[in-house]
Amino acid sequence: MCRLSFAVAAGLVAAVTGLAPAQDDKKVDVSFKTFDGVLIKGSFYPSNKGSNAQVVMFLHKLGSDRTKGDWAALAEKLQTAGYAVLSFDFRGHGQSTTILEPEKFYQYGMNTSNYLYNFNAKKKVLKYSDFKPGYTACLVNDIVAARYDLDNRNDSGQCNTSNIIVIGAEDGAALGMLWMATEFARPAVYQKRNIFQVDPGNNSTAAGDLAGAIWLSFSKNVHGPKGAITLPYPTLVSPSSQIAPTLRDRVPMWFAAGQNDKEGLNDASYLYDNVLRADAPRAGKLDTTFKKPIPGTNLRGAALLGKANLETDDLILKYIKKIVEKRPNAAPKKRNASETEPAEVPLPLFGFPNYPYP
Repeated sequence: MCRLSFAVAAGLVAAVTGLAPAQDDKKVDVSFKTFDGVLIKGSFYPSNKGSNAQVVMFLHKLGSDRTKGDWAALAEKLQTAGYAVLSFDFRGHGQSTTILEPEKFYQYGMNTSNYLYNFNAKKKVLKYSDFKPGYTACLVNDIVAARYDLDNRNDSGQCNTSNIIVIGAEDGAALGMLWMATEFARPAVYQKRNIFQVDPGNNSTAAGDLAGAIWLSFSKNVHGPKGAITLPYPTLVSPSSQIAPTLRDRVPMWFAAGQNDKEGLNDASYLYDNVLRADAPRAGKLDTTFKKPIPGTNLRGAALLGKANLETDDLILKYIKKIVEKRPNAAPKKRNASETEPAEVPLPLFGFPNYPYP
């Protein structure tokens, strides 16, 4: 069986437990594999704090990639401040277009003509233009694989995944919110057989590692090239799951949108007011969860980054510093990532009842 994480060195992909040798002083190119055999490419910015470094993970909007917008400059600023950073391209985007294991990929119902345009079971390249709208939800599995790669790095002393901050742009933020919900259904330490089971009252789930999130122009819709879907947010607040209230009470979030971006402000309000109900009177309200617009702009998502007049990057660093200072210091823990493999998110458990399985 192939290893699940890969490093790029001298132009070759080597199976080496998900870790890559340094290529310059600021970042290393990394590759890791999803549960269904897609090769995800990204960049890891190591911290000089090693095993004590909190982790920041970037999620770009769909139809874009990690090079669009000033993600790299933000990563370097966070790295200078002592954080480890992972930025990657979702499947079908940027450099993440290789179906590394076609024999595995095409076993799954979500990778068939029902969900992909231009379907051909011999194709070894996957592009965003192939996505039917319903396919976009399965990209949450790319974030699962990214977390797995980070946990491999945690186990080798490169970062501390007990403290993870997510920065997502537009529908990348929506996928990030869905992924956070799935972390309430996964154990914090990998087991030989990983099973997702929703139990938001369980304090030993992987969700305990979520230190905070920044959503840049949160979009409640996730966009494919020819249409969009709205994620099943009502499922997150159903009596059977109660994931959203648990997220609200444990994980600080900043819903950031341009002051003149009506769509971004409306979508942020929907999530903040209707899904999380973040302003509802209750004990222990997080004062670090709020809607705070970026003044004087209608720019969206990653376009908000790198603009000196907007000061978005500085606001992000200040916000992260604040939530990290408020969070009890969580020590690194062994994740046993090399002893298992990324599991598939059971999407029906999170409001997608008709998603197919092999």
